[in-house]
Amino acid sequence: MEAFSNNKNLDMKIRSFIPSAEAMPAVIIIQQLEPFESIYMNENGLKGLGLTLEELRKIGNDYLQNFFNLDDAEDFLIKLKNMLDSRETNESFTFLQQVKLKESPDWVWHIGSTRIFFQDAEGKPTHLLTTAIPIDELKHIPNKARRLLAESEFLRSNISKFLQLTNREREILRLVAVGKSSLQISNQLYISTETVNTHRKNIKSKLGISTIFDFTQYAQAYDLM
Repeated sequence: MEAFSNNKNLDMKIRSFIPSAEAMPAVIIIQQLEPFESIYMNENGLKGLGLTLEELRKIGNDYLQNFFNLDDAEDFLIKLKNMLDSRETNESFTFLQQVKLKESPDWVWHIGSTRIFFQDAEGKPTHLLTTAIPIDELKHIPNKARRLLAESEFLRSNISKFLQLTNREREILRLVAVGKSSLQISNQLYISTETVNTHRKNIKSKLGISTIFDFTQYAQAYDLM
């Protein structure tokens, strides 16, 4: 049988993992980081993409471009970098991703979770393990799934506007969102109420918002609360 890698320990780990992966009601993927290549995917995932494992491995770095909406990539890459930098094998992160499946003309939303699968002798992560499930299969959490999708779309659509805010404006955005008045913010930050109101006006202009609800939506979406 063809090896998954030229590392005996890695190959043994993958082979011992396969029976569990094939039994899971989800898509299971093992990916090599350098160079990027999907070296294993369970039958559930291969069937969805309409590929054999050999075909998948030949795609190499084009895998993401061929099957995923790259507009979702920014949040994923930030979380991935943080995890790889930490080198914590018990750490994982969750993300939303749109996938192009063989039998679907539209993007299909998946919720995925990624963690480090293998490290080299120096502890540097070399391979990732990802589990993904189509959201429409999560019948027990439809409302939560819709909220996650809405938040993901809000984050992606408004990040350029949010990044225009200064640190002080983000601080005031948060305080307004939790119900602080201009006078209370003035006293807390040791600035005049006129300065607070100027910041509030600038925030509204940059974000294109007008209500306290709008302030709260941005503060929650970008983890200011």
